[in-house]
Amino acid sequence: MRAISGLYLLAYVTMHLLNLSLGLISIDAMDAARPYLSGVWTGPVTGNLLLLMLLIHYVLGLWATYCRPSLTGTSQDLVQALSGLFVIPLLAIHAVGVSMLKLSGVVVDYETLNRLFWLTNPGIGLVQVMLISVVWVHGCAGFFIALRARPGMVNVLPWLYPIAVAVPVIALLGYTQAGRIVLAEGLEPVYEQVPNLDGTLPDVVPYARIQQITFGVLWGSVALAALVLLARALRSWLARPGQVDIETLGIGRITVQTGQSMLDAFRAENQSHASLCSGRGRCGTCAVRVLSSDVDLPHQPIGAGHARPDNR
Repeated sequence: MRAISGLYLLAYVTMHLLNLSLGLISIDAMDAARPYLSGVWTGPVTGNLLLLMLLIHYVLGLWATYCRPSLTGTSQDLVQALSGLFVIPLLAIHAVGVSMLKLSGVVVDYETLNRLFWLTNPGIGLVQVMLISVVWVHGCAGFFIALRARPGMVNVLPWLYPIAVAVPVIALLGYTQAGRIVLAEGLEPVYEQVPNLDGTLPDVVPYARIQQITFGVLWGSVALAALVLLARALRSWLARPGQVDIETLGIGRITVQTGQSMLDAFRAENQSHASLCSGRGRCGTCAVRVLSSDVDLPHQPIGAGHARPDNR
């Protein structure tokens, strides 16, 4: 479910970025393509499905963070983990605001959004840039780790790396060009009331309420992530870790703390060990053979990075 929800969200973000890239042509081009690129993901049914996928991915990500034997790993692991913690807070600022604008009767097109982001509140516009960067980095990191662990992907990945760089860059250029168009045409900022297409005025836009709900989701998700990290620390403290001596044919004898996976133990000793999926238990490249042990171990095969609670 974590992989499926992640792929679903990455597909949505990719289409959304492609929509933004059309700002290099015009704002009208962005709006013309919106029903086919962005709008298809935010309908009455697909919008709820998108929200469900987002919540599933976030909750499972927090659970995986709690269950991991150690938070140490490669720099790519660290980037993916940290960016994942910020996805919900940053998406909340965008999703809550756009949804409440629609509920207030505002016609939310790209001209309105660019006036809002570039004229009314440039700070929110800056957050959109951060959102694009964080979500894309998190999605691509997970996607490439999953592909790297699959046979036959070695020849495909070199073709995907340039695309992973080009898509967000072109999207940011399109977003910037749309802002330049808004500034050059001298359009007015989005104030309390935005006229509808028929010239009528909707209800007053509840900016204060939008900000209140946004901050609630923002700090609520931050508090949830902090609780997960606190629970990990409490679990480690209650476990009262001891020391384990491991002797390998290639490295020799090393002493590690219980609670670690063997992959973490190797990394702590600066010893390289194959792990295409970074110890997530997806590829089997970090698997080790235990020749002997002073204590009883499970008979099931186990990877160096996929330790079970009873085998730490």
